Amino acid sequence: MRNQSILRKSVTIGLSVAAMTVGGVAMAAPTKGTVSVLNWWTSGSEAKSMNVLQQMMADKGYKMVNDAVSGGGGSNARTVLKSRIQSNNLPGAAQIKGPEIQQWCTTGLTMNIDKVAKQQHWSKILPGPVAKGMQCDGHYVAVPFNLHRINWLWINKSVMEKAGAKMPTDWDSLVAALEKLKKAGVTPIAGGGDTWQVATEFDAIAIATGGADFYRKAFVDLDQDALSSDTMAKTFKRLRTIQQYEDPNGQGLSWNHDTGLVVQGKAGMQIMGDWAKGEITNADATPGKQIACIAFPGEHSGFVYNADSFEMFKSSHSDKNAQYAFARTALSPKFQRKFNMAKGSIPVREDVSLKGFDSCAQQSKKDFTAAEKNNALVPSFSQDMAENGAVKGAIFDVIAKFYNDKSMTPEAAAKAMASQAKQAKMMSQM
Repeated sequence: MRNQSILRKSVTIGLSVAAMTVGGVAMAAPTKGTVSVLNWWTSGSEAKSMNVLQQMMADKGYKMVNDAVSGGGGSNARTVLKSRIQSNNLPGAAQIKGPEIQQWCTTGLTMNIDKVAKQQHWSKILPGPVAKGMQCDGHYVAVPFNLHRINWLWINKSVMEKAGAKMPTDWDSLVAALEKLKKAGVTPIAGGGDTWQVATEFDAIAIATGGADFYRKAFVDLDQDALSSDTMAKTFKRLRTIQQYEDPNGQGLSWNHDTGLVVQGKAGMQIMGDWAKGEITNADATPGKQIACIAFPGEHSGFVYNADSFEMFKSSHSDKNAQYAFARTALSPKFQRKFNMAKGSIPVREDVSLKGFDSCAQQSKKDFTAAEKNNALVPSFSQDMAENGAVKGAIFDVIAKFYNDKSMTPEAAAKAMASQAKQAKMMSQM
């Protein structure tokens, strides 16, 4: 009766099981159970990536209901998750990452998936920092999907050539290239939309300006001296410079729209995580060829990472075996290759070959390995990997205020960031 109830509910989602297709291939009717998956992946490349998982689940006899909620950054999806908990309609898995994984674990609602982790040897196939982040009190409660690099700069090569601009290698040459693009009548930088997009730009600027140690002290340790430092003020100053080369009418435009502008040659560059690669590929361009990818230039190098992950919930309307199958499939070598090729990220499994991946992915893997070895690997504050929601929100607020209030000085912004982050941390600990 329980399975029949679930199937009746699934009709409201859209197509019936018998009619559901992915990539033009009909899915087999599920016989082993259903899992509801809440996420915020709604762009073309993201939806395609989830379709890969739906198909692989269906091939094994499970139905995955893709409950995708629009809104870049996941704020809308988080609201839906809280609403579903209040209405006793928990998803089987929800897109949650970073410190939020441990926060949700304290509610007693999360599901132990040690069984799957042991079967697949997660402790051996996952990078140490990622494996640790998927656990709560020593038990796995979430499954990682991928590794994204945040501090990328995407550049349309032909637009640069037409403008007579050289590929940037440091901050000064970047500004020179932006000026060339501006004089050529092209929007130099596609961006300046939602606050999370501006924060993503700040993410890249911060590590290039101050390095991994500075970044870690500021955004992971919340060190007051680092947050209020001259280096932080310099980061804000550089954000202001970037802002001057962005479209003043770009407010409210989505990140994938901005990526499209770069591919179409209407903009020269974009600062964005490598999920942008999925949109580049969807537009029939090749990352690393028509669209160049370089680490955001500055005095320092490093790797700002984001690991997309899904936390598992117990007492949900999903079937436990389907939840296990979801976690197991997500970390299967076959899915890791297919998913990450579509999503633009690299496999989180360290034993998966990158043969056939584009040159940007190859470079990302090389840089990740080097950064892990050299202690230059840092979790992204803009993508919820470094701090809890309250602290991240406080940092976002300061960045947004600075971006929208041109009378605010970089020094004042740095001091405000230190003060508000400290207050948010104290409030979250009460």
